[in-house]
This record gives sequence, structure tokens and C-alpha cells, in this order.
Amino acid sequence: MRIKGTKKYMLAVSILLLALTTCKKEDNAEELRLAKINTLIGDISADSIKNHVEWLENMGSRFCFSDNHLEVAEKIRKKFVAMGYPDAVLDPFIAVKTFRNVMYEQTQYKVIATLEGTDHPDSACVVGAHYDNILSTSDLTIVPGANDNASGTAAVLEIARVMKLNNYKPQSTIVFIAFAAEEIGLYGSKNFAGNPNEFGGKIRFMLNSDMIAYETSSSSSNWQINIMDYSNSGALRHEAEKMCTDHTLLGYFTNNSNNTRSDSYPFYTNGYKALFFFSGDSDPNYHSLNDVSENCNFPYCAEVVKLQCALLAYKN
Repeated sequence: MRIKGTKKYMLAVSILLLALTTCKKEDNAEELRLAKINTLIGDISADSIKNHVEWLENMGSRFCFSDNHLEVAEKIRKKFVAMGYPDAVLDPFIAVKTFRNVMYEQTQYKVIATLEGTDHPDSACVVGAHYDNILSTSDLTIVPGANDNASGTAAVLEIARVMKLNNYKPQSTIVFIAFAAEEIGLYGSKNFAGNPNEFGGKIRFMLNSDMIAYETSSSSSNWQINIMDYSNSGALRHEAEKMCTDHTLLGYFTNNSNNTRSDSYPFYTNGYKALFFFSGDSDPNYHSLNDVSENCNFPYCAEVVKLQCALLAYKN
């Protein structure tokens, strides 16, 4: 009887040691993930985001049918290359649209850069925003488009910058996309989501930034971000809310009344999970000449970028 008892005791000790070892490994993995998140978001800079926005604003017009539309796309591609993404490409598609009584059939360009995954290189997490802009008035020769949507494009560029700066190696490939022709009907995102190249159906999720720099309060205690989701991405939104609480100064809410009006929507309609990040405040400068960097709140915008960067690192 004593021998049997000894065997039971040794078995119990072995199980306990195994459980403790497993817990320690899990704790170490969580600590490592947290350290990676903190390192990445620690390098996100409001000044850097401001520089991205002003650089885009100073292009004059980013209206998709302006004569300089290829030049704008090429400048963004070269920005990715300068950050350390030598394989950044222009991905063309045809946009056909009657706009203000003029019929256009023109090649447009998505700008795509990738950070290859270590474990699942054929599986993608997409980070995107549209770079084109528009005015409600008829004259489109000067269109600043700072908040709409240089701010979103700046978020994509800033996340790409800090990940390359820190030699970050995600488990799944991160695909950075600056979409064209959003303002005339989500053309760029519809094209990619419907034909996602080598990734096929292996898009894990898509994060979309549109108008994320307008906030009137200088006090971070008042800052809110609208995290829009879709019927298939509620769990992803909850994870974003956790990142918001753990790693930013932002409060959050969800108002989905406009979730069909930006580049996350075509991903949802093609069956992919997506989130749409949008400033908590309504911007009175929308589609006007007053949509300039002076009316943006870049410390606030940096917190929105940190949220997305933290979520990407948490999921990878």
C-alpha cells in the first residue's frame, strides 16, 4: 500500500511540475509579446506622423483623376523603399467612372509593401488607408486632404516605419496598402479584396484608418476613438479595445453608422474580418480647403496609430 501511495505522490508531483513549467512558459511568452508591443509603440512619434501628413498635403492634389496621380503613387512607393521595403510596388487597376459630367477610364495605382511572416508567410494581416482626396467644390487643383486621408496613410507609413526600425518579425505577413480611388467609390480596396493576389483566402484581418487626426481637445482624458466593426469581427474589436485600454490614452466606442463608407467594407463583403478606425469628433473641415495639418491633432493621432500597431503585434 505504501508503494502505491508513493507512486501516486510521484505522479502528483510530476503533474504539478508540468503545470508549473507550462505556466512559466506561457508567462514568458506573454512577457516577450508585451515587451515587443511596448518597444514598437514606444517609437511611434506624433512628429513623424505630422511629417508624413504634411508631405502628402504638400503634393497639392491627390485627387485620383488629377494629372499627377501616378506621380503621387510613385512618391508613396519610394517612401516605403526608403524605409527599408525595397520590394514595394505599384499595383495597377482600371477605374471607370463618370465624375462631374466627365467620363474617366483610367489606370489607378494601389501602393503595396510587405513585411514577410516567419511562420505563416502566405497568411496576411492587411493595414490600409486611402491616399486620394477630394473637395465638395468643383476646383480640384489644390486639395490638401490632411485628415481625409493623409492621416490614415500616415498611420500605415508610421507602422511600417517602426516595424522596420525595430527589425520586427511577425508570424504572418503584414501587408501595408495605400489605396487609390476611395473617394469615388472604394475602387482600390474593392480591387484588392476581390483579387488578393497570392494571399487568396488567407487574409486574417484588415485594419483601416480613415480620418483619424481630428480632435479638438488638448486633454487626453477626453480623447475617444470610434472602432467600427462588422458582423464577423466583433471578437477582433474586443481585442482592439483591450489594446486601447492597455497601451493608449484613448477611450473607445462603436458607432457603425458609416462602416460601409471606407476601405474596410470591401474586405467584409468578401468574407474577411475588418475594423475601421475613425476619430471620435466629427470634422467640420471634411472635403474642404480647411482640411489642413494645422487643424489636426497629432498627439491624438499617434495614440490611434499605437492602438493599431499594438493590435498587429498582439496578433503576431
